[in-house]
Amino acid sequence: MKYWVSLFLLVSAVAQAAGPCTPVRVGYSDRERLPYYVGNGAVVPSRPGVLVELFRDAVQSGGCPAVFVRLPAARVRMALASGAIDIAPTYTPGDAHADYVVAMAGGELDTRRALRSMSIVFVRVEDRLSPATDPLQYFKTHVLAANQGTMLASQLKADGLQVDDGSVSSESNFDKLRLQRVDGFTVAVMTASALDPYLAAQHGKALTRLDKPLGVSYVWLGANRAFYQRNREQVEAIWNWLGAHGAQAIESLTRKYNAAP
Repeated sequence: MKYWVSLFLLVSAVAQAAGPCTPVRVGYSDRERLPYYVGNGAVVPSRPGVLVELFRDAVQSGGCPAVFVRLPAARVRMALASGAIDIAPTYTPGDAHADYVVAMAGGELDTRRALRSMSIVFVRVEDRLSPATDPLQYFKTHVLAANQGTMLASQLKADGLQVDDGSVSSESNFDKLRLQRVDGFTVAVMTASALDPYLAAQHGKALTRLDKPLGVSYVWLGANRAFYQRNREQVEAIWNWLGAHGAQAIESLTRKYNAAP
């Protein structure tokens, strides 16, 4: 009898120590952005993309599994603000009172725990542009495509560039460029060569990439403010993992996806 009582108490203690582990709802775009997001629509494929695998590993480092929610790009930010999702890739908050938070250190943005991003530009080979062309100057007088609903498109418009953001996917914008409906296409990537294999496979030698990006910025794995306040240690662990492993993991995952048939 004592044995069974002791066993029951031990199992109860372990269960109590482990506590409930609520899956973390991670939101991201429902549009394909190779190699980062694979497939279109609400379904998360078994081979989901570089950033989805990265986010999954980062969330699991905080102690709980991830549940992915795919949404139109413009709705991801709203879902994060409302608490419909818990975390999502996002840009720097507008102010200290924003409805989501990002990694901080000593009261300042901690870019060591963010993902470095660059806005690269593709052009037509037949236009014979020098690879050293400055896109910030060139696209003040030429039309540059950017994906609809992105912060990048809004920022470029504010900078005075001629931006066509009527298409929701990179594939559509590559087609626009090839068909001479725009003069260039820009998209944010984590490594400059990330789309080179896709470009070669889909467009051969018709398109090429300029050497100089439009700019460099940071992408954060932002957390809904209320979620962060309830799960501070868990979220900080996720950010710490990104700081320690994010850049290396992106390089490794990008090579894996680029090498796949």
